[in-house]
Amino acid sequence: MKNSILKISTIVLLAMQSVSCNYLEADEYLHEVNNLNDIWTQRIDIRKAWAACYGHIPNYTDMAYTWPFNTNYDEGHAGRDVYTSLVFAQGKFNADNVLFNFWANAYRAIRTCNLFLENHHKANDKLLVPGEVEGYAADARFLRAFYYYNLLQLYGPFPIVEKTVDYSDESAMPTNRNTEEECVNFLIAELDKCATELPEKDRILVSEVGRPSKEAAMALKAMVLLWDASPLVNGNPDYSGFKDAKGRNYFSTASDPEKWRKAANAAKAVIDLGVFDLHTAPANQGYTTVPLGNFPGNTVAWPNGPAGIDPYRSFKELFSGGDTYWNQEGIWQVNLGYQTDHLSLLGFPRNYNNGEDGAVKGVLCATQKMVDAFFMNNGATIGEEDNSLYNDIGIAENGDGYYISGSGKEAHTPIITGFKLSNTNAKVPNRVLNREARFYATVGFIGRGYEQNNGTLYYADYKANAMDGFIQSDRPSIRTGYSIVKWVAEDDLRSRGSSDKPYYVLRLAEIYLSYAEALNEIEPGNPDVLKYLNLIRFRAGLPGYTPASQEVTRERIKREKHVEFAFEGKRYFDSRRWKDAGKTTRDKWGNSQGMGGLVYGCNFTAPDGSFYDRAVIDGYIFRPKNYFLPIPFEEVANYWGTMTQSPGW
Repeated sequence: MKNSILKISTIVLLAMQSVSCNYLEADEYLHEVNNLNDIWTQRIDIRKAWAACYGHIPNYTDMAYTWPFNTNYDEGHAGRDVYTSLVFAQGKFNADNVLFNFWANAYRAIRTCNLFLENHHKANDKLLVPGEVEGYAADARFLRAFYYYNLLQLYGPFPIVEKTVDYSDESAMPTNRNTEEECVNFLIAELDKCATELPEKDRILVSEVGRPSKEAAMALKAMVLLWDASPLVNGNPDYSGFKDAKGRNYFSTASDPEKWRKAANAAKAVIDLGVFDLHTAPANQGYTTVPLGNFPGNTVAWPNGPAGIDPYRSFKELFSGGDTYWNQEGIWQVNLGYQTDHLSLLGFPRNYNNGEDGAVKGVLCATQKMVDAFFMNNGATIGEEDNSLYNDIGIAENGDGYYISGSGKEAHTPIITGFKLSNTNAKVPNRVLNREARFYATVGFIGRGYEQNNGTLYYADYKANAMDGFIQSDRPSIRTGYSIVKWVAEDDLRSRGSSDKPYYVLRLAEIYLSYAEALNEIEPGNPDVLKYLNLIRFRAGLPGYTPASQEVTRERIKREKHVEFAFEGKRYFDSRRWKDAGKTTRDKWGNSQGMGGLVYGCNFTAPDGSFYDRAVIDGYIFRPKNYFLPIPFEEVANYWGTMTQSPGW
């Protein structure tokens, strides 16, 4: 699997990945021209050119330095002050210092794809089988659309560049942003074409993990349309003055509700293919399933209710790797450089396996707001169960009869805790008792146990100056007190993971929630809204929702998306497209309801029992202009008068 030609971080074509300060840099292009005629004669070179189109996919799993959108703001916090993801969340960037130049990187990727699309027809190697090169070209077209989709989410409208640039004609230089409508129409047309050219998912070889399918093109189309329908860009009055040099509005000035219908129809088209299904694991099949919470309907069998499946393993197996690396829920997943290392190391305490050869653990952690977002095991929020099923204060002295027992490794629960043993470092917070299955599959905490490679159990201790805790020298540490164990399996006996870990760009649960969201906006009484929302709930071992107002249902969908896709890179983009990112109000626990504001966690500077208290650990900044990233000033300056900077920058 890992020897695939799509181990995309290691592939380079010509000089295409060299760094340039100008996204239309001529010198780099001229260097490429000198070599173009040489790469189409041998099949091996054509495949390198094809694979280079993949070489620009962001390394989503390097969340500290490369891709800051999985674990910052209201999801995560960095374990060191120098991690770029933390600097980004603290708002310490501007057009002169963008921290991450996604703009230039995307256009280098687009140029790579354009070169392939323009030249693949020259291939004449007799080793090529009929249709092979055309298949590579379909991949390149999909990837080009995918890179443009990233630009759309990060920067808004972009210049559409469909072919390599003719640098001899300055008037033809694509330096004007197209409108949002033009960008979306372009992407939809491209993805519709991809859906006719790409193979069905079942025809893609296991050795070529990461190749897009017809279904992936359809799913990406649904996501583009969902973005286009969202409040941020669909008639947002905040951008009424955002215009190009000709006076055209970049965004529509009037909201179009029919965009929600288009998004709903596109998502339903993916569902109706019948190719995908939510991953589930049968209850009590070779293991003891933890009982469901106490709520009406907990005996109704899946898929009409949550009974008969193991909610913890159903969710956990999606990310653990091994036998379930391939499953019916994944629509498009990628294989990135050091992917398994990056994902696995998130979840282990620093001194696990005696430090294990200096492996850097504690890179990122979950915020208290993320912990608070998960439901109780009866489906209620922590606010609804405060001072009842939920206790926010203190250290657990007793188990909960479900996942937390406190007597070490036990057959009746997959979660190891040892607070009933003599080890005082194994205490867990009261606030982690009685939580839903996805919580335990996603979030670690002080006192959580791990089996080591010598067969002994290790209990995480994140208190200050402890082996796993904060030290003034700024070693990586789980500063909030909550590790990210989403990609950690029970049989992982090394902090780098014992089996390959998948990373999903698109999976069916997102299509279900996207369909429910779009349908709720255009037909709030449609029974499909609850049907697909409740399938996500049932798989998590929770009760289904009953009919409610459009507003209540909207908030339910948002919360399910927050929890279901924790650390999968969805929350940052969702909060912005919903226009929630700029909210400044706080909930009863002090958590900001937007992306900016105070960040809470455990009291990580405390070496004693006060560690378990809620404490402010940082502050994030989100200003109105942060809804879109700034184009690097150099790019705007190079094409002054034609290239328009993002609003507010």
